[in-house]
Amino acid sequence: MSGYLYSENSEHRVCHAWAVAWLDDAWYSFDVINELARPERHLKLAVGLDYLDACPVCGFRRGGGCEQMHAKVFVSPTPMPLPIISVQQQ
Repeated sequence: MSGYLYSENSEHRVCHAWAVAWLDDAWYSFDVINELARPERHLKLAVGLDYLDACPVCGFRRGGGCEQMHAKVFVSPTPMPLPIISVQQQ
């Protein structure tokens, strides 16, 4: 998978990739670089068999000339929604 990882450190907000595997009837994330096994802080943008399948920006060009690409990323946590509790009246 590729995407972004939320971090308090604004210098650390760059495109990121991590692995996901189906084991024992559940999906598990493996972020070896950041030593994380839970995807709570990962913002998934693309999924694929390898990074070329899941790269967030891909393409080709022909000819000469110059080009530039600029991107700004803002990632912030959102509060978890409250669980819906069902109450049955008797």
